[in-house]
Amino acid sequence: MLRKLCCVILLIVQRNTESTHVIGGWRTVVQGEDVDLSCRLIETTEDLEQITWQKSTWEETQNHNFMLIDPNGVTKFISQNGLTGRVQFIGNPSENLGSIRITAVRLLDEGIFTCIFSVFPSGAYTTEIPLTVLVPPVVSVTADVAPVIGENEVVLSTCVAAGAKPQAEVTWKTGEFGSLLRTVTNSTQHTNGTTTVLSHLLGVPTKAANQQQVQCVVNQSALATEKTYNYSINIHYPPQSVNITLSEASKAIVFLCVADSNPHPNYTWSRVVQPWPGSSVRAEGDKLHLLSLSSELNGLYVCLASNPYGRATGSLYVHTSSETSAACWVLLILVILCLIVAAAALIWYRCKYEQFPWSSFVAKAPEQTVSVSSKTRRHDKVEEGEDVSLTATVQTRKEPEEEEEVS
Repeated sequence: MLRKLCCVILLIVQRNTESTHVIGGWRTVVQGEDVDLSCRLIETTEDLEQITWQKSTWEETQNHNFMLIDPNGVTKFISQNGLTGRVQFIGNPSENLGSIRITAVRLLDEGIFTCIFSVFPSGAYTTEIPLTVLVPPVVSVTADVAPVIGENEVVLSTCVAAGAKPQAEVTWKTGEFGSLLRTVTNSTQHTNGTTTVLSHLLGVPTKAANQQQVQCVVNQSALATEKTYNYSINIHYPPQSVNITLSEASKAIVFLCVADSNPHPNYTWSRVVQPWPGSSVRAEGDKLHLLSLSSELNGLYVCLASNPYGRATGSLYVHTSSETSAACWVLLILVILCLIVAAAALIWYRCKYEQFPWSSFVAKAPEQTVSVSSKTRRHDKVEEGEDVSLTATVQTRKEPEEEEEVS
């Protein structure tokens, strides 16, 4: 009878211990965020003696204890191995809840965490909680070497999704320009489990391709939504042409030299044959300032636009004239003509009515010389009311040199 009673008691205990277990679960977290590792002992009324946490991670693959919790909730850290200051007990021993929280999760924290409940008299119950750490990619869109205008296909831009776990998916949106482009994608696996993806956008570098807008699109499980990165294709080419125009934004006389090139060109002004006219003209980059109007300015000026890939020139012919001086000359000539006509009329009259003695006139008439001196007035500055005219003739020439080889 006693034996039967003992067998019944053992069967009841066995049933109770078979239903007792620890629940947990798989956890996934993005690097840098916090994660709660939950575990609970259920289906038992036995006395809790201790909760033990173990881990085996990328940082230390050997499984080991790192945290102990007694029935009163007092925690003891044994060997934290990188968890110092980042792990805390958030459970409740009286409810058989042994959960912990890890803050600012690192990739090295990925691994297996084990939660162990020790109860009396049946012993220990465990569960394993795998922790997966996701790493978002670091994305950049660049061109390692600026493409130069040409006829051969080159890399126009590269989209890099670096250090991602798992591997990122990289695609391109190119719009109507896409029919002229193609992509080449490759990836590199790193020892820490992350992957870097490089997607190259290839095409023929033409002037029409310059500043075309494309988009790199990145998808990855650590990202809440897909990320889109805008990029303007940057094609380098030499100056195509040079235009010289009169600036309308300035009250003074300023000519602008404009060249279409990439990168932006350097401008150099020079004067053909004649020396630079001192303080009358000032060159500042793409601008030519005429500080005074005088014949000293007359001549041919050349604007040279250049960048590392070539050069082109445009010319400007400047001619100034004073309308006041011209009017004086015209008036003087008219006076002289009037005097000549009057003298001729007087001689004719005396010859006809007074029988003017020609021989006496020739002998007695004193010799007269009319000298006309002209003075050119120098205009130190252009003032209101002066009649000064400026004629400027612009000639542009496309003179790109042979492209220099750029390494």
